[in-house]
Amino acid sequence: MKILNKLQSRATELTNLNNILALLQWDQEVMLPVGASDGRASQFSVLSTIIHQKITDPLLGEILQDLNGVGEELSAADQALIRVVRREYEKNTKLPEKFVADFARLTSEALPVWVRARKQNDFAIFLPLLDEVISMSRQKADFLGYNDHPYDALLDLYEEGLTTAVLDILFGSLQKDLSPMLQRRISQQKSIAAKLEKLPPMEQGVQVRFTERLLAEIGYDFSRGRQDISAHPFTTSLGHNDRRVTNRFNPDSLEFIFSALHEGGHALYEQNIGSAYSDSPLDEGVSLGIHESQSRLWENVIGRSHLFWQTYYPLLQEFFPHQFKNISLDDFVGYINRVDPGMIRVEADEVSYNLHVLIRFELEKGLIDGTITAADLPGLWNEKYNNYLGVTVDSDANGVLQDIHWAHGSFGYFPTYTIGNLAAAQIWHRYCLNDTDCRQTLQQGKLAKIRKWLTDNIYCHGALYPPAELLRRVCGEELNSSYFIEYLKNKPEFSL
Repeated sequence: MKILNKLQSRATELTNLNNILALLQWDQEVMLPVGASDGRASQFSVLSTIIHQKITDPLLGEILQDLNGVGEELSAADQALIRVVRREYEKNTKLPEKFVADFARLTSEALPVWVRARKQNDFAIFLPLLDEVISMSRQKADFLGYNDHPYDALLDLYEEGLTTAVLDILFGSLQKDLSPMLQRRISQQKSIAAKLEKLPPMEQGVQVRFTERLLAEIGYDFSRGRQDISAHPFTTSLGHNDRRVTNRFNPDSLEFIFSALHEGGHALYEQNIGSAYSDSPLDEGVSLGIHESQSRLWENVIGRSHLFWQTYYPLLQEFFPHQFKNISLDDFVGYINRVDPGMIRVEADEVSYNLHVLIRFELEKGLIDGTITAADLPGLWNEKYNNYLGVTVDSDANGVLQDIHWAHGSFGYFPTYTIGNLAAAQIWHRYCLNDTDCRQTLQQGKLAKIRKWLTDNIYCHGALYPPAELLRRVCGEELNSSYFIEYLKNKPEFSL
């Protein structure tokens, strides 16, 4: 069908342009010299404008119009391509070209300023640019349109169909379950081995080599990816055969292990998308919530389990004999599963993690509807951490400046972390129904078996199915938070 070929050609061009933009973003966070920030901001602005012009081209609109009503005779992949491109076309035609260019320039300028503010522990450095990012994010919501709350327009960018009203109910229910569970786990928790609280410093080079080995063990293909160092760990796709991860390494923290598993989970998803979707908008995870379900599954459900470490703890001891040779497996697993509310989201235990996300959701909602200003953030942040987690925040760096997302202008992103946590438990429940020996599978380190099931049921499809439909296909039902609550209630590692 000639008209479909035209759509496929344009979609391929847009995919390649977006991959080039992702390469510029990866370089900015990994390798860019400090003095090159202004030039990079201009490059972002120019390329973002070109991409916006391509996706809003009236001729593309005519192609999509001609494809209205065409469906039954097309393959599922072609129908999905039309759906995905139409969604992007409709969103982007609502955003003025100048706004897109200005927003790209602003967020590029904001990133190095956030890095400097965090390093100097001074929110005031970041405040003026953050004010501008918030203002433009409000404008974006107005341009995109919404029915009930302006935040809905931004949520939908990351998780199709997600609304503020749905999240109000979801977080309200989770808080009702998690707050008492948090207090109960803290009071029931055995004392943690003091040796693990004060590990001898680990050499960064050894940390890097261990994470590379761990990534290879879970199936990350280094011939189609690489690991680098950045201020905030992330995964990015620069093409079908170029899925990259980053990490950060603190000599006194085990965060690097779980960041590797987390980013590795994201990367496994993308590395195992069917090759038929190369160079198309289907060559990516279908949503951030589904994406996050895979990173949290590998990081927590698998990566914090006693069964997993029965295979991999000897490897950790081999890499770090000075730190772990006199620490038992049970002490290690108990430590990495300790319920100990803290300031840092990415280091949070599984019980308190979603309360970190709830705080950000409430702040973002207020920032976008105008009931909160950027200047209010440090005080409100510290107050909510005390109220929800019983934590006293000691600095801007460990508080309001800890996440990169607002420098990126990614308002609406944080709630997908909780969607991912819930979906991860639900998907793992379904996997264990399929693999009745799932405990033995983990204990014996048969990670390829798990990865194959995830590939066959989730990864290979890319963006073929909308997120809700994909979850129904995998689990036989809609997103259901009860699996996550039951997972936390029954997790044996909490009692070690």
